[in-house]
Amino acid sequence: MTYPSSKNSIITLDDWLDTPLGEYIRAWEQERLDALTADIFGFNAVQIGFPKLHALRANRMQHRWLSDMQAPQPAKHGQASNPHKASVVHDFGELPFASQSLDLVVLPHVLEFANEPHQILREVERVLIPEGQVIISGFNPASLWGLRQAAPTGWQG
Repeated sequence: MTYPSSKNSIITLDDWLDTPLGEYIRAWEQERLDALTADIFGFNAVQIGFPKLHALRANRMQHRWLSDMQAPQPAKHGQASNPHKASVVHDFGELPFASQSLDLVVLPHVLEFANEPHQILREVERVLIPEGQVIISGFNPASLWGLRQAAPTGWQG
């Protein structure tokens, strides 16, 4: 999936994360996710969207899934394929998991680009067990990144 989904955006998040600054941010975020998820225990965990991050890499739950809105694309000529591929493909507003069946849900950069972020959160609440945990990461829409995305197409900042 290419983030953001807006057709008017200047640069997609996927493209930006391949820049040197984007790689730095992705590495920083990966370290934080590893630290956050390492000691969360349970049986079932899912990362919803954004396969460029391995949000559940440090987690030790028996069942860990990556879900995305589309099947992984084959690697382009000269690019390595992403070994972290979606195991569940679905619409983020309709999670294909039983109610109260997940111990951990991670949403990296999903809500800031979603058409209906409240629906996604309602679905996350439905599938989490009581005392389940959710980790949300994203960019502040009031930040410079958010202002850049809201700017007219010709503005390069």
